[in-house]
Amino acid sequence: MKQTRWLSIGLLVAIVGSACKRQEAHDEAAPPPSLPAQAATSTATNVDTVASGWDSPEAVRVSGVRYSPAARVFGVLGDTSPDGYFDSIGPGFKIGTFVDGRYRGADLVSARFRTSDPCKGEGCDDPMYLRFVRVGGELVFLHRNSDGNGIWQHWTGAFAAAGLSLASDSLFAVQAFLSPGTMAHGAETFRRVSRRCSGDALKVAFRHSVFHEVRFDGQLFHVTRPDGSCLEFEYVPYFSEKEIVWNSPPKEPNTSGYSWKTDATYGRPEVRYDPFVAAVVVQIDRDTKVAGRTPRGEPVYELKDPNHSLLREFYKDYEADVAKAGEPDENAAPGLRPPARSYEQFVAARPIFLWRDPFGRLMRFTSNDFLPVYMAEPVIYLYPTAALRVHVEAKPRYAINASIPRYRSGWDVSAQPSGELTGVIDRKTYSYLFWEGLSSVSPMRQEGFVIPQAEVARFFERMLPRLGLNERESKDFREAWLPRFQDAPYYFITFLPRETIDRLAPLVVTPKPDAVIRVLMDFRPLRAREPAKAPAFPKPPERRGFTVVEWGGILRNY
Repeated sequence: MKQTRWLSIGLLVAIVGSACKRQEAHDEAAPPPSLPAQAATSTATNVDTVASGWDSPEAVRVSGVRYSPAARVFGVLGDTSPDGYFDSIGPGFKIGTFVDGRYRGADLVSARFRTSDPCKGEGCDDPMYLRFVRVGGELVFLHRNSDGNGIWQHWTGAFAAAGLSLASDSLFAVQAFLSPGTMAHGAETFRRVSRRCSGDALKVAFRHSVFHEVRFDGQLFHVTRPDGSCLEFEYVPYFSEKEIVWNSPPKEPNTSGYSWKTDATYGRPEVRYDPFVAAVVVQIDRDTKVAGRTPRGEPVYELKDPNHSLLREFYKDYEADVAKAGEPDENAAPGLRPPARSYEQFVAARPIFLWRDPFGRLMRFTSNDFLPVYMAEPVIYLYPTAALRVHVEAKPRYAINASIPRYRSGWDVSAQPSGELTGVIDRKTYSYLFWEGLSSVSPMRQEGFVIPQAEVARFFERMLPRLGLNERESKDFREAWLPRFQDAPYYFITFLPRETIDRLAPLVVTPKPDAVIRVLMDFRPLRAREPAKAPAFPKPPERRGFTVVEWGGILRNY
């Protein structure tokens, strides 16, 4: 489930952010020791603030901070939670002094936070930094400038032992140490993908009013800040295929939109093809023709040769995906498989179009109709009538990419009527089973709902009970999925029929449950309202006896 994972006992932060999981190998790993002083010191910033512009008069004016070489304020503070996870804060370094505002004359302090607690959620494995204001002997925790927030009071004893008192400020923020979801530069938009560093030896792509030098590695854009923390962004095309003025529509309709990047990391769909096409593969003048124009009047291209290698390779993969989906499985719904299209139909559906982006790259847009779908965070609840040992297998067509607890040819748990689960192997307690993975080709269902962004939460409140989810399950669904409905004015939202869910990911539960409720959402962002026909939903199964409930969603890369 993509939601904040609040860390247990003495933790200062909750892990939040936006696409990696902490590997389940931590379940068996010994808690890491505290960093020795030498190693701790090495985590100080190595950023040259002079060279990167952070100590310029403009930087001081914008941030209200005059940055300086890192100076150690406190060492590593550690704690072991009752669950056996080791957590640490520090060392903490002064990285600058406030020159105006409410904290004028005080120090800005930055420290790393580390935990061995396994987690799931976008960005949960990214480096985490906490920032403080030091006013005399007091540290003020800056919620908005830290990679998380939470029960900071539990750490007051550890800081007191280091000679520091601890307070907090939930309103004040230094603009440069916010972690925005997007970054704007002129008319272009960039979306944050991680808080990881790739070094400073990269070409400067442009200068930003807040982040100063933004560097470019050919695919991602990097910001390095005075405490050594980093932000990575990807460029986001400003248009969708629906906004292109096409010279002519495709002879075969597109039902699922287009993907424009490759990303097989946790919590994101897998496109499998590079987002940018090399000049040795496609030359615009030789290999393409103009197929339409973007809202800015820029040309988009399609391949002249219907037998071009990009098309042939894509269709070969599509055939393999369809064949994989058609392989017999005793647990799948019988007789169901995605429709197979001939090569002529494939080419007629305009499976690929190309566009030259503002950085000179030839960007590839790939039709989702011919790609496997990524099933994101199916969450499984088990409700036996009495304490029961249960074996559960989730079987998407390709692979499970992430799971909690760790997936070992299934899960073995002891389930209580309340839904509480205890792992047979790790003896840890869970509220549900979680997985993500790649399944088979599945064009988007055309019956659904077009919902304004501001009304999505209310839509879920109305719809999820109709699909069979109770209050707790609906709340979990909303917490997990609502953050993904923030970037577009409208959304097309639909829910898959049970037989399609069973084909995409057969679910095997032993002993066999008396009732199974499965909810799987599919959606896409829209720039404008579109007409849609609402689907008919059958009445969900009645909860009786041993009941299993699962919800999740399909991610397509837009």
